[in-house]
Amino acid sequence: MNEITDLRVVKTLENIKHGFAKCINQKNFSSVSVKDITTTARINRSTFYKYYEDKYQLRESLVKSTLDELSNNIDLASFNLENNDIESLNALRKQLQFMYDHKDWYLILWNKNMELYVYEDMTRIFERRTGECLRENSNGTEITKKELSEKQELLTRLFAASAMTTVKWWYEYSPNMTPKDVANIIMDNIKFGMHHTFFQAP
Repeated sequence: MNEITDLRVVKTLENIKHGFAKCINQKNFSSVSVKDITTTARINRSTFYKYYEDKYQLRESLVKSTLDELSNNIDLASFNLENNDIESLNALRKQLQFMYDHKDWYLILWNKNMELYVYEDMTRIFERRTGECLRENSNGTEITKKELSEKQELLTRLFAASAMTTVKWWYEYSPNMTPKDVANIIMDNIKFGMHHTFFQAP
């Protein structure tokens, strides 16, 4: 019985999430009401208030869970920005596959109607995790005892910004590209620069 109840709760929360997403696609968050969400989700208001105090708590909960999930699933342990090898490319490819699997939901969160800066939050997460990777790969020194050099700090920021910009472009303009193709673009951009990547490559 508990399992059935749990499945019902999961289904209800998914319905609320999907209802919220449809509303955000149609109008600004400030214009969305709880009634809009519950009508779209096909649930009654009492069900909504069983899980959330208001639409603000719902938005905060959805954003936080997404950011936590992204942070927990960024796995670049074998990735090295300073060495564009097969192992690094495969690590980035796997990461891009995870992000592509969440494409539709990420685009909702990046929608200006959300009235938040979730894209920038994700970029900062990518930057932080990349920095951790550089620390781990720097002479085997523990993260807490190794500070990034100024150049490494800049490289980390450039990589995160470039990677997230490329992912956004991929989602919106070239969704049929494979994660491997996108990983190559990102790594070539970092290693050789934009001009070589986009104008000199065969």
